[in-house]
Amino acid sequence: MNYNSNKAITILALMIMSSMVFAQNITLPRPSQYAEISQRVGISDVTITYHSPGANDRQIWGGVVPFGAIWRAGANENTTITFSHDAKIEGQPIAAGTYGLFMFVKDKENIRIILSKYAKSWGT
Repeated sequence: MNYNSNKAITILALMIMSSMVFAQNITLPRPSQYAEISQRVGISDVTITYHSPGANDRQIWGGVVPFGAIWRAGANENTTITFSHDAKIEGQPIAAGTYGLFMFVKDKENIRIILSKYAKSWGT
């Protein structure tokens, strides 16, 4: 090899190595992406964190979530709801804190919301 070929190979190798050093790790989104929503209600902040389940042309109610079953209201991890102050839901007192958010789906029109003190539990 001549001097110019060696020089070109060396420059190419340095370019490849430098691009590897500066390359960023790309994290692809999960199929069921993380989301968080917060709303101030009076003096209290209410925050719900969840992973939005991808329907992927599947029937959710009565399909993925069978009727008559408790659903953890999300995908991947436990869905939680946080109240910054004591609250009331349908007249029932709820102490400030973070709760697991579940749903009991009797049918498409009859859904009960369940709050669990075990906010870190994964399933139902």
